[in-house]
Amino acid sequence: MTTDKIDSSAVYALFEELKQKIVEFGNNAAQSVQPDSSINTGELSALVEELRNLVGQKQFSPEQVKALQDNIGGFTRVMIDKTGKKIETEVCEVTKLINQIIETVNTLNIPQKYVIRREFSFAIDFRNSKAAITMIAMGVIILLSLAGNIWQYSCNAQLKDNDLKYRYVKMQGAANHESLLNLETVFTYNRNKDSITIIRKRVETYERLVKEQAEKIERARLNAKEAERLEREVESVKNRK
Repeated sequence: MTTDKIDSSAVYALFEELKQKIVEFGNNAAQSVQPDSSINTGELSALVEELRNLVGQKQFSPEQVKALQDNIGGFTRVMIDKTGKKIETEVCEVTKLINQIIETVNTLNIPQKYVIRREFSFAIDFRNSKAAITMIAMGVIILLSLAGNIWQYSCNAQLKDNDLKYRYVKMQGAANHESLLNLETVFTYNRNKDSITIIRKRVETYERLVKEQAEKIERARLNAKEAERLEREVESVKNRK
């Protein structure tokens, strides 16, 4: 059996026709005076069961539509042959089922909102991907740069220590084996930050005092030179005739 979809308007028109015939038959049955007590409702019950199965269906194949068309004629003949109160319940139930099927068909005309979910996956092949090779190269460069910065920092720290040791020896004015060994112990073998801080403060204080003393001596020399110049000018004025 094919499962191709058909136009829902055709199904809607089919059930409208079936509904109208049922209503006409119901009106005729209500006007009937003598009900037929020998009515067999098996055919009508079979049609009711088939319609009940179609109530929840969302799609209708061409074969199903053709079967419903055939059932219209059969149901109409049954309605004409069988009258009375015994089939009033079946008529009501069939009408109710057809209304439900028509509502289902109507919903087929309403545009449905679909949510499209897209999933993307990415894979990196480290053997062939240029991006992967670039990332690895950048990582190696960054690691080398960090190693170079650490090495440069260590060299700078060593140069600062050597400069401070030289300035300390210069402050002492002399250096022997014992004093040099003590400096190496404090700065290298058994590094003591507190002792290094004390040495740095002493050296900086000494250099500041030396600088101030040199400035005073220079100012005194300039003052003496200026005094000599003034004295010569005075003598020159006195000796003029």
